[in-house]
Amino acid sequence: LRPSMNCSARKSEANMGGGTTVRLAQEQDVESARQLTNRSWINTYSSLIGEAVTREIIEDRHSATRFRSQFSAPGSFFWVAERGDQLVGHCYAIQKDGLFVDRLHVDPDQKGAGIGRALLEVADTARKPGQRIWLDVLTGNVAACTFYERVGYQKIGVTDACGGLLGIPAIIFEKRG
Repeated sequence: LRPSMNCSARKSEANMGGGTTVRLAQEQDVESARQLTNRSWINTYSSLIGEAVTREIIEDRHSATRFRSQFSAPGSFFWVAERGDQLVGHCYAIQKDGLFVDRLHVDPDQKGAGIGRALLEVADTARKPGQRIWLDVLTGNVAACTFYERVGYQKIGVTDACGGLLGIPAIIFEKRG
């Protein structure tokens, strides 16, 4: 699945085949992206950090107000993947010591269909020449670590603040080039 992309990162779009498209989010996509992120968090992180902590983070970090503000924040990129009229994935990245992928989530029922890879390929077009693209993965999320290594990211360190959440350990990955 090799998407074709425009030159401008703000106007990036990838047609993946199978009826899936990656494009910049529009305001009406924000709530669906938020709901997908919350389903993904509950599905993935409850077993790693506990359901109560997962729900507390969702309530704080995934509020409708926060997602809407991120949608239009300067230096940020918010993409969605859709299949037909269904949102099946989303990626949010910001300029922070390179391009930091703050969120990459795929509908749990759609994993393995190339959606995460396509979102990252579009995100890769947003970084400036020579700039790194990086992210952190909650320690214990073996599936995500395996995925990022498979698509060319390298482990470069660890942190005790996954996504800025102090006390939640993570592995830092980056891709240069």
